[in-house]
Amino acid sequence: MKKISKFNIELYKSIKVLMVLMLMVLFLGGCRIDEANYELTNYKGKSIESFEKKTKTQLKRESNGIYSIEDTLQLIAPKEKISSITVLEGSRDYKLFGVEIGMNKEQAEQKINDIYGKEKNKTIDSDKNSITHTYRDKESEFYISYDIDTEKVTEMSYYYLKSEDNEAEDSVNAGELIALVGDVKVYYNEAMVYLKSAQENYETDYGKGIWDVDLLGDGRSFEQYIKEEVLKQIIQLKVIREEAEKEGITLTAEEKADAAAYAHEHFSGLFDEDIDRYLVNRELLEMIYSDNILAEKVFETKTIDVDTNVSDITAKQITVQHILVNGTELDDQGKRIPLSIEKRQAAFEKVNTLLEKARSGEDFYLLAEANSEAEEIEYTFGRGGAPQGYSKAFEQAAFNLKSGEVSDIVTTEYGWHIIYCVTDFNVDATIRVKEEIIEERRMNLFAELYSDWSANYDVVINSDVWGAISLKAE
Repeated sequence: MKKISKFNIELYKSIKVLMVLMLMVLFLGGCRIDEANYELTNYKGKSIESFEKKTKTQLKRESNGIYSIEDTLQLIAPKEKISSITVLEGSRDYKLFGVEIGMNKEQAEQKINDIYGKEKNKTIDSDKNSITHTYRDKESEFYISYDIDTEKVTEMSYYYLKSEDNEAEDSVNAGELIALVGDVKVYYNEAMVYLKSAQENYETDYGKGIWDVDLLGDGRSFEQYIKEEVLKQIIQLKVIREEAEKEGITLTAEEKADAAAYAHEHFSGLFDEDIDRYLVNRELLEMIYSDNILAEKVFETKTIDVDTNVSDITAKQITVQHILVNGTELDDQGKRIPLSIEKRQAAFEKVNTLLEKARSGEDFYLLAEANSEAEEIEYTFGRGGAPQGYSKAFEQAAFNLKSGEVSDIVTTEYGWHIIYCVTDFNVDATIRVKEEIIEERRMNLFAELYSDWSANYDVVINSDVWGAISLKAE
């Protein structure tokens, strides 16, 4: 199966979604024939054929389930039944709940509030200079965007949600129940999309024999480890999705369209036997991509106010080059032992000669390249980040130098070093470290939030079914 994105919350390491998104589908336009002023909410659940006949339009089919008219209209119709309607800025003749593109905000709100009441959420899109209002009830979601300057309607999206009967019907085709996260059910087909994605990733890098290996040295096979991690990720996504609903954080029409496009691209790359064997369909993939996009959005929303003040002293990075002349050597057992007196004297004379050359203005890098006995010549690091094994003396000497200066001879357990300071303040590296510190603060903050959220969810795993799933070649 094809690779998908993953939202991996490692509470000590990584919170953000590691999303490897597929190529986006271009929603090309169809051909409009004699368009009239139509109320499109009447077509929820109707067939595409019925829509085209009654509205006298010809839609362009972008994929199974996605239909459009360029710059005017987009419909999502799984199994040919319309579940989503988006009216774009280019339309002047289609309506949703009596609202049309270009209508004043005051008029539009009066019509929508009569149906939904007050909006649930507002989102500003500075790139489009618009603000989107979100409305929701048990059966549907409605998004309407207004131009910030003119307060006129620029786009609308209507999503007809599944009924409980439809949900029950879908679960029959989803395989066995794998887990319960609170009241949220995770079925076999959803778990397998994530699991097969992980399988493809690791087998590509390490081969099919990886699954029996105790790679982490903790007594678990790599198969056990990956299955645990995949299940953990799915549980985390479900908790975040439930909390997002409580917080009023939802996907915009554009983000939902992205999820649909990614799902289409993913589904198009699957083999028929995988589709049948793992019970995969486009709706499932769209839900998976929506969960991942929403998780990323929740992370961004809940950590946006983290402290971004990081001092130069804290983040400062320097870049140095060095020459190492060994004062030790390895014995037959691989242990480092001092050189003999004769060798040690010759080595010390060598390092003194090199120091004179370095201070006379010779190109330090070329001098190091020709004479250093270390594997690396140049390092960039901050306080506490000096090359491993070179001791505090190396770091202290490096930080005492100004740009262009050469150190005295510095002694470490390896031998003698001469250090040249390329720059005592590497701007680019310091900026990167500041960004890493801020990102770590965001991850720590979100880890705390997630820890509080997850405490409110009982998780039940169907161990018999999950344990029987194997990633090993059959």
